[in-house]
Amino acid sequence: MTFLFRPRVSLPSRRFLGALCLVLGPLVLLAWSWRGSDSPPAASQGPLSAVSSSAVSREIVLQPLASGLPVLTSVVTAGGVDSRLFLTEQVGRVVIWNGTSVQPGAFLDLSGLVSCCGEQGLLSMAFHPQYASNGLFFVNYTNKAGNTVIARYRVSGNPDVADASSGVVLLTIGQPFINHNGGELQFGPDGYLYIGMGDGGS
Repeated sequence: MTFLFRPRVSLPSRRFLGALCLVLGPLVLLAWSWRGSDSPPAASQGPLSAVSSSAVSREIVLQPLASGLPVLTSVVTAGGVDSRLFLTEQVGRVVIWNGTSVQPGAFLDLSGLVSCCGEQGLLSMAFHPQYASNGLFFVNYTNKAGNTVIARYRVSGNPDVADASSGVVLLTIGQPFINHNGGELQFGPDGYLYIGMGDGGS
């Protein structure tokens, strides 16, 4: 069971914020702890031991938004003025949190194409930088053979529903084992789509 939370404070809105927090967070904390010193902290010190209380300007409090959700693999926005959150469920569905609740119907249901679960499933999605005008978005999932698939879809005339028939498989990457599939999709500031892959597993 997954719970969806948001912080009560205003944080910078950046395309890479979520990915950077997950990937670089521990490194940043360690870098802070070493600031002003040429040597790493003693083994007895934690990574935050050298960070003064003045370095923390605000308290972050988590506010529950939804509960009882299946396993979520990513939470993304469509950018621009769109305030909706798109939640990818490992089983293969994308649902929308509309600001007050999770909408009952799926934005996109790929459960018939996706192998789940463990470390497989629908792993992430990314919206085209010009999504507001072209309606394109991309998904990363493991197919029934266990291989990584990158596919492109388009929203339908209803902004809360994707056109499931618009899917185009752009890339299939063989996976030798069922784990370590990576799965992150992000558009960089250069406009390219970046695909995070694991090491093949086992």
